[in-house]
Amino acid sequence: MLAPAVMAQPALGPAPAPTPAALEFSLIKTSEVSTLEGLSYSGGSYFASTRLQHIAVLVRHPQGDFLFDGGLGKNIDAQFKDMPLWARPFFSYGPVTPARQQLDAAGLTRIPRIFLSHAHWDHASALVDFPEAEVWLSEAEKAYLASPHAVSVFPSQIAPPAIRWHSYAWSDKAVLGFSHSLDIFGDGSAVLLPLPGHTPGSVGLLLTTASGRQYFFIGDSVWKSRAIVEEKPKMWIASALVDEDQPRTMETISSLHRVQQQNPLLLIIPAHDAQVHDAIGYFPHFVK
Repeated sequence: MLAPAVMAQPALGPAPAPTPAALEFSLIKTSEVSTLEGLSYSGGSYFASTRLQHIAVLVRHPQGDFLFDGGLGKNIDAQFKDMPLWARPFFSYGPVTPARQQLDAAGLTRIPRIFLSHAHWDHASALVDFPEAEVWLSEAEKAYLASPHAVSVFPSQIAPPAIRWHSYAWSDKAVLGFSHSLDIFGDGSAVLLPLPGHTPGSVGLLLTTASGRQYFFIGDSVWKSRAIVEEKPKMWIASALVDEDQPRTMETISSLHRVQQQNPLLLIIPAHDAQVHDAIGYFPHFVK
């Protein structure tokens, strides 16, 4: 599914060491589909299959809960009709169990905020399922929504007047080698970082749990974690369809590659990589 230059120079510092907070998170799997590995990243095998998922990330903190992305929502079948007919063969999804349904069943009936990694269809689908939530996105992504949209942005998902949009600007505090950041709670436990390229205002979320372990959710900068290790973009057709700025996306991938080399214990989590998600576990399990 351009902000000012925000990526750091090649010499990246270590991950931050914030004051531990009682932060925990849970992955909410809303859908899954199988595809060929070679279609998920350049260099993948065309003889091996891989699973891609649509998830929401539920973050719990003493100052309040939020979702990072929403996965596929209750109305995805109707929303998908916004996808041009010629593009539909390139996109698919399996049976859907919306995050709203899973949270309601667990008694979590109110989500105050949703932060979007970016506004593509498979990340914004559930916005209308959470009318109580404020929807936060970067200023560059808000401007992107006001411009003519690519095939991956659906009017049915972003046009409802009931959505309460909020945009934010970056601070100049460097975190994890990125020259800009936004500390959501002010304690370093949940920090947004700019990852432009896939869309102009794409962002990642760096979480630090009370144990000190760090997890970096990177949206759709890549679809498979192997792409970070091998410093490879998406397969060229996929990248041409969904990456708004391919050279800028590659710059982001290279920066993530350097971050991983500098911080080998940091778990980098693409939004769709089922293999990485499986190792973490799913709602109602929480990582603490």
